[in-house]
Amino acid sequence: MVSSMVNSVQTNQIKPIIWSEMFVFCLGFGANTFVNMMLGTYLPYFWSDIMRLPLAAMATIMLISRILDGTSDIFMGFIVDRTKSRFGKARPWLLWMALPGLISMSALFFVPSLSETGLIIYAFITYNCVAFFISTAMTIPLTSLLSMITDDPEKQVRMNMLGMGICTALTVFGNWYIVDAIEVLGGGPQGYWRFFTLIGLLTMSMYLLTFRGTREKVVQSDTKKPEKVSILEVLGSLKANKWFIVITIFTVFMMLYPAFMGINMYYMTWIMKTPDLMGPYMSIMYIALLITLVGAVPIVPRIGKINAAFIGMFMQIVGNLLPLADTSSVPLLMVAAALRGAGPALLLGINLSFMCDVVDYGEWKTGKRLEGLVFAGSSMGGKLGLGLGCAILAAMLAAGGYEGAAASQSQTALNAITLTFTWWYSLGSIACTIILFFLRRLDRQMPQIRAELDARRIHAAS
Repeated sequence: MVSSMVNSVQTNQIKPIIWSEMFVFCLGFGANTFVNMMLGTYLPYFWSDIMRLPLAAMATIMLISRILDGTSDIFMGFIVDRTKSRFGKARPWLLWMALPGLISMSALFFVPSLSETGLIIYAFITYNCVAFFISTAMTIPLTSLLSMITDDPEKQVRMNMLGMGICTALTVFGNWYIVDAIEVLGGGPQGYWRFFTLIGLLTMSMYLLTFRGTREKVVQSDTKKPEKVSILEVLGSLKANKWFIVITIFTVFMMLYPAFMGINMYYMTWIMKTPDLMGPYMSIMYIALLITLVGAVPIVPRIGKINAAFIGMFMQIVGNLLPLADTSSVPLLMVAAALRGAGPALLLGINLSFMCDVVDYGEWKTGKRLEGLVFAGSSMGGKLGLGLGCAILAAMLAAGGYEGAAASQSQTALNAITLTFTWWYSLGSIACTIILFFLRRLDRQMPQIRAELDARRIHAAS
């Protein structure tokens, strides 16, 4: 049984959000995205070239784990909507899961002395621990928190973009030094384990600051006792919310992009023949992302988030395909990196705002405000996209005959790396562009929906 959110939010009970609270929320959001990007960029290479897992095993682990992880998101959404504590229903999970999240993050990048089969089992278990404790039990409450601390759509967009800006700043700084830092910390398996343990300490501290510095203000009205409804009724409400289904599919394709970032290290090593290009390439990409996020904050409200997303997708597709003009050109690669950073910035900066729209639409349509489940559905879609993208990446390397321990690679392996770095990268971008045409309808409808919700809230408060 879960409590339905039949009663609307009382506007006069919602305290304005202050900048300090916006900032500490964005710290947690930035940490969350930073963890996902670090795992997506460096974990495939760690598994194939440091832990020496078979590529087929990597693909299987990624795909099965993401399916399991996506399923657990829905469960976590129910739990968040039912949680009652003095800290609220989303915030306490950032406190409760911090220690398990740190331990699992450290364990994921540790290489035990086991047989190949033992290493595969170990990788599966530790990857799923990270997936549950961080990507589910912390991410679902964290993203749901955005619609609980403010119902102002402009502030939601600003907080989304500021959070991405913090994440990007961390990534820009980190990518210049990650390879060198791993070497300084011992290199090889030992260096990876020490480095990512430190990353775990940093990110968990940021989650705890978010827990400490935020408050849940947009809550269910207490004007009458909430009606109890069954899980099937709640699922029926989600099914009636057509935009819940659309945004979930949209997130599947959106998250293919970061999943394919795992090919970057292979591309620098074997196509550009300069592994040290990884730092400048990733940093230029994230510098462009950061500049775009900062510059777009005052612009997006003027042109609208749908138009901003279309512009971002165009830049992203151009950046994906530009290296095909000359696969040996470093300047061309860096221009592509800038476009690959600037394009996703616009979409990543407004994605959570889309989900807040879906929450409002669901309340308007069904009378139930289910933040946890809406954000869980989107998270599930994102994890399916990450799992599918990582599986495609590993499958492409396997099909090309890539050998992690080899001194050189065959031409088919090199072709597979190039194809993944360019055309497969573009798959999610093209699909997202198509879905944006459908999301335009919801965006145009939101002013009317918010006006009617405000009227209901005023009535409920009187």
